[in-house]
Amino acid sequence: MQTIPKNRGIRKGDGKAARCTGSEKTAGNISAGAAPADGFLRQQFFPLYESTGKVPKRGKAETAFFESLEILTGVYGFTITGIEDKPYPLNILYAHHQVEKQLTASGQDIEVSIVKDNGAVKLMTCCQYATGTTLYYIPVLPLYKLIKERKHRHTAALLLSVCCYLYRNVCVPFYRDDYCFIYYNYECMEGWFDEDMEGYADRHTDITFKELRQAKHYGDIMHRKIYNPYHLADFQRRIAAYTPNTAMEYECLSVAKRTFALMQDYPERSIFKNTRNQEFEEGEDSIAAEQYISFVARTDGALYDQIAQMVNDEFNECGEMQIPTLTQLFDAENTPDPQGLDFEYRLFPLINDLCSILNNLP
Repeated sequence: MQTIPKNRGIRKGDGKAARCTGSEKTAGNISAGAAPADGFLRQQFFPLYESTGKVPKRGKAETAFFESLEILTGVYGFTITGIEDKPYPLNILYAHHQVEKQLTASGQDIEVSIVKDNGAVKLMTCCQYATGTTLYYIPVLPLYKLIKERKHRHTAALLLSVCCYLYRNVCVPFYRDDYCFIYYNYECMEGWFDEDMEGYADRHTDITFKELRQAKHYGDIMHRKIYNPYHLADFQRRIAAYTPNTAMEYECLSVAKRTFALMQDYPERSIFKNTRNQEFEEGEDSIAAEQYISFVARTDGALYDQIAQMVNDEFNECGEMQIPTLTQLFDAENTPDPQGLDFEYRLFPLINDLCSILNNLP
């Protein structure tokens, strides 16, 4: 597992996600103010608020807001209490305060906002998964080596099923697919060698060229294997029949079980479903999710050092980064997803663990 350099100029990091709003929705005239004082008196304080202009008329604002609140609490399965005796607009702010606490307890990075949509006051959530500076590059040549070792054939079969799901169903790009970003970088390396092989006559270049030929040859073999749907059809049987003996084998079984459970819950969910709906500043280059998520040949060696340098040089020119983001407005016209980014919150740690296994295979 590799990381994007800290100086790449990307403003999106591991910090709390910024507030998101739709293109036709603007912030409401009621907003949260400063944080309440510490509870040293062991007393519950109501959320403070400040007026940001003319407060909406009570009747229409309350009706629309509490309709939105009912939809949200129904989706997430919790209740809001203690607001009946609060005056307007404190009742709305107190309800919003409770919703924030409940969503924080979900474990996902969810920000809830009070917005005005077509003149009505509603609740909107924005959930993000912070990928940070990680390059989610999954090496396949270590798996090829494992396949060739007879004593590890059952372990290799498990990992093939995992990779097959990630490639066929989750749509993680493979570096031998000519449409993907990482393919272009390998092709650039080959082009440099073809243009001036004599100019690179040294031991380091010989090693890099050898690794490039291996990446192409064995990559094509692994591409055919990972694409084979048989690995998905036999996935459950392989898990049931697998008997781990070493720490590495127990880790492989754990990753396989988590992957199979994810496949059962999300049989056709793409990893990019929630990364292409973000708005960036006009003229600002951004790093697409397809660029930092991919199968690669290896994540070590002279060739990968060159590839990683090329990738990082390109990323240094970008100011924004696509990350999984889901914005939902709670009203009768929309159908919010109660699972939010559950898929992404399970998938990215799984990929990270898979990479650790592949990078440390014997």
